[in-house]
Amino acid sequence: MNYKFLLIAIVCFLASSVAMAHDYHASIADIKFNPRTQSLQVAIKLFTDDLKHALSKRSNTKVSYDPASETIKQQLASYMAATMKFEVAKGKPLKQRFVGSEEDADVVWVYFEVPVQQATLSQLYIHNAVLTELFDDQMNIVNLDYKGEMHSMLFQKSETGKKLTF
Repeated sequence: MNYKFLLIAIVCFLASSVAMAHDYHASIADIKFNPRTQSLQVAIKLFTDDLKHALSKRSNTKVSYDPASETIKQQLASYMAATMKFEVAKGKPLKQRFVGSEEDADVVWVYFEVPVQQATLSQLYIHNAVLTELFDDQMNIVNLDYKGEMHSMLFQKSETGKKLTF
């Protein structure tokens, strides 16, 4: 993994998040393994307009973001479960528990937990195809903190699955 490229991608994403219109398509997921709860705690940052576009396309109706709406909560949970998956054993996706979401300027943070039911992990398969159905240039950055060690990965439309070994 070229970490210089990843750093540049992160800086560009953060810099572009202040602009209302953007030509750069990216998400950043921050994941922390919690051995006490035996779960992955996931926070993913998406541009609001891109997220609304994805939810609108899935529901065939115009979607407006409202974090208090039960319909939006269900749509977000369904979308994240379909586009971002975690497996401890290959071919056995873990269930997600939607926690919530919040809007911050022109981005939405989506939060969910993934119970892994293990205090330690030897491997983790991650599938991240968030927004790749909309944008050929979509880049999804994942930063995973596993017991104090940071693992960073870049997912693109052509490569949506990766395996981490601990």
